[in-house]
Amino acid sequence: MQSMTRYQAFRTAHIAGHAFWWVFVVAAMLGGGITWFSSGQDDDFGWTAYTPLTDVPRRYTDYLPSDGFDQMGVISLIGFCLLVLAAVAEAVVVRRFAAGAITVTVPFAAAVLIWCALPRGHWNFYLKPVTALLVILVAVAIREVWERRFAPTIART
Repeated sequence: MQSMTRYQAFRTAHIAGHAFWWVFVVAAMLGGGITWFSSGQDDDFGWTAYTPLTDVPRRYTDYLPSDGFDQMGVISLIGFCLLVLAAVAEAVVVRRFAAGAITVTVPFAAAVLIWCALPRGHWNFYLKPVTALLVILVAVAIREVWERRFAPTIART
């Protein structure tokens, strides 16, 4: 059995990284945010003496029907972990420490922006939908521009 060349390993990690990036982004958006470290409790908080107010959906994602299989948080976490693993594999294969470190750091920076933009997972602030859209697009642009323009590559041999 023939082993993979450096180029084949790089291409596999690069393509997998693209796929896992979009799994992460879409699952995080469908789940309403990055909720990996939240308490897992319902979104009700604060003063709840008048209970009918707590039953009113506050965001568009609250209207989505659920069949009991609401695993978008788990899927986004798995997608993100595999994305980071693919970025580490790319960094190891290219053998350039500085560029490889940026390749691994960029998904974290983009994830922080997405975490800030989407409403679940934190309650420190709330971005209006248009602002959240712009922040998510900036996060996507940061990752895509790095991967398509600046990330190190390996020439086919």
